[in-house]
Amino acid sequence: MIKESTYPFLGREDVFVMTTRDGSNTLFNRSHNEPYHSLYGAVSESRHTYIQNCLLTQAHLSNIRILEFGFGTGLNAFLSFLFAEKHHIKIDYLGFEAFPLEKSIYSQLDYPVYLASPQHEHVFYQMHEVDTFSTSFFHFQRKDQWDIESYTSSFDCIYFDAFAPVAQPELWQQEMFDSLYNATAHHGCLVTYCSKGDVRRRMLKAGYLVQRIHGATGKREMLQAIKLQQ
Repeated sequence: MIKESTYPFLGREDVFVMTTRDGSNTLFNRSHNEPYHSLYGAVSESRHTYIQNCLLTQAHLSNIRILEFGFGTGLNAFLSFLFAEKHHIKIDYLGFEAFPLEKSIYSQLDYPVYLASPQHEHVFYQMHEVDTFSTSFFHFQRKDQWDIESYTSSFDCIYFDAFAPVAQPELWQQEMFDSLYNATAHHGCLVTYCSKGDVRRRMLKAGYLVQRIHGATGKREMLQAIKLQQ
């Protein structure tokens, strides 16, 4: 099933494209005064943080359920799609994004070409243009509402990729991590690029086993949280 998006879009007046040090593109959000990825490398950061240190930890499962806050450029979702295709693992992906991008913006990101997958460009475009679609190994959904309370023990992987706490403090409060913990499957994994002490303490209070691990290039540490209790 394909359903068209009807959300308000971010355009050139809101964001602009930047090239990061690994040669991949990202966006800079003018209102938050924040880039969407590390300027040391958009793709290298996403691969390290979300694929290597979250999705790969769940690769023993035959069907992996992913939740992402927020969808943004679609890079993490597209990398997850490529992972599903390569390993023939079924992935159900749900991303939240209140302000999707205009085609004039996301078409400049060029991730399929950078990732040597130009044949999948149409999939990357679908991620931005429709709410839901399916391929052989990947089921995609994107929503604009932060309705995480409706999910319980549902997700094996949680990509927490909101803007930094200084830009979106409301998304980094205790209530959020309590809800995320309830939505995490047994032995599920939550990761974020952020390593702030107060964020770590909120994850611990929610019930996660939390560790600081080596971050992507340019970032000394990141946080990885595991749910051990059912």
